[in-house]
Amino acid sequence: MLNLLVTAVLCMPAHQAGLSRGTWVLDGTHVELELVLQRAESEAARDAIVSGIAVAIDGDPCSPTVLGEGPVEEDGHAWRLRFACPRAGRVSVELAALVARLGAGHRHLGHVVTSDGTHEVVAAAGASSFAFGEAAGVGAYLLIGVEHILLGFDHLVFLFGLILVGGRLRSLIAVITAFTVAHSVTLACAVLGWWAPPSSVVEPLIALSIAYVGVENLFVKNADKRWRITAPFGLVHGFGFAGALSEVGMPQGQVPLVLLLFNLGVELGQLAVLALVLPLLQWLRRRGWLGARATRWLSLAVVAAGVFWLVERLVGIVANAT
Repeated sequence: MLNLLVTAVLCMPAHQAGLSRGTWVLDGTHVELELVLQRAESEAARDAIVSGIAVAIDGDPCSPTVLGEGPVEEDGHAWRLRFACPRAGRVSVELAALVARLGAGHRHLGHVVTSDGTHEVVAAAGASSFAFGEAAGVGAYLLIGVEHILLGFDHLVFLFGLILVGGRLRSLIAVITAFTVAHSVTLACAVLGWWAPPSSVVEPLIALSIAYVGVENLFVKNADKRWRITAPFGLVHGFGFAGALSEVGMPQGQVPLVLLLFNLGVELGQLAVLALVLPLLQWLRRRGWLGARATRWLSLAVVAAGVFWLVERLVGIVANAT
């Protein structure tokens, strides 16, 4: 059991949710699409690029044609497609098959251009369809917030490290509350445009916070007074959440509501994970499987994960700078 838990912590990747961008242009009875994916995702889903995208006019399918493909900046790969429709009408798009092929956490950000103007759409698992002329509902940002925390394994490992040593329920609640309040402050600060450090600073600091918590676990016996270190680290993680939200983009005029829904989604995802993990840790302790020795090994696994992500991110920053 202990070996499985240690392996799980060490093997967790950070932020595996993929992201694609599309420019959708309606020109009479044709819809032209430029779809940009990460190069690795593009290769993995090559045979689903056409079959996984369904465009229809008033329910009648449009015929796809690949116009070309090629690499673009920042390790991306672009596909250019045209969908010939039988007539003019209401255009609807279904991306369920493509999103399923790219992974449950994949999100598609679309920029739709019609004769009536432009608008933004967001498609993801569970909300994979949209229609031209209908901007993304802000409710989608609640789901995006939930997905981000569930797929942001670095944030989850940080929380796991915080509660691993156990303690009184009151102390654990104080730890989680301090983290929540702190990251909510910096999330709002960054999204509202007041101030935000670059991701090249934030992401290594998040990894460093994970390593620190794992090391601290080797010296503390419980979560009493631990909220004092959770709060400043929560400020750093909040900037990380803001980076994810800025990638998705937000509809103009609805930033406060989007911010609220995204943050609520993060909290719901966080609470869901804690509702599962806390009882599991208590059960393991009652069975005698999570004593001081097991806690030490799991804490070392948390340290190893943090150091790995720290090195990985520093190497990536250096590589991008050269």
